[in-house]
Amino acid sequence: MKRIRRIFLDLDGTLLEGRERHYQCYRNILEQAGFTPIGIDAYWDMKRAMTNRRELLALSGAEELYDRFLATWLATIESPEMLALDRVHDGAVSTLQQWKQQGLELVLITMRQDAKALDGQLERLGLQPLLDAVLVCSHIEGGAGKAEAIRRRFPDMALSRDSLWIGDTEADWTAARALGIDVVLVTNGLRTREYLDTLEGALVVPAIEPGILARACAGDAH
Repeated sequence: MKRIRRIFLDLDGTLLEGRERHYQCYRNILEQAGFTPIGIDAYWDMKRAMTNRRELLALSGAEELYDRFLATWLATIESPEMLALDRVHDGAVSTLQQWKQQGLELVLITMRQDAKALDGQLERLGLQPLLDAVLVCSHIEGGAGKAEAIRRRFPDMALSRDSLWIGDTEADWTAARALGIDVVLVTNGLRTREYLDTLEGALVVPAIEPGILARACAGDAH
């Protein structure tokens, strides 16, 4: 049976519930431009289903807003006001604490723009003391960027033997596959269970919880 010594963790969607932040950012942009946003439940369902942003804007008759929307989104989604809306998923902190007590190395790898704002958020939410390292890459780089950030941090280690990747999107799956690391994908994040089940070789679970390790070590995919 495989023994896991190190866990690579995604942040948004995996450890953090970002529904309110994403919706409020979307809502602010539309309302400031004079458009009416759709409701939060419909918005979140469409976002998790990877609905095209143009299609989403079209529901409010705001197709013309696309370029402005994207620029404003990138400028505000990591502002202090927006980040304050995030919360840690239930059970995530206690699970990380248990893994730390077991001597596991916990490495956060996330796609963020503002490393300073990220550090402040992690400290405020009580996650910083539980992490051995925090690695960042841009959204543009996607899963390939995540994998490269890991290679730079661990250049001489055979990660596939004793590591596990836990995330919630195809970017995490892509990065883990590129590194040869087993991957667990949670369904309470940014993607639906139906979609995650299509990603070959992933162990798909509802949320982060201590029992994940035993299932991953046993090779219990899906």
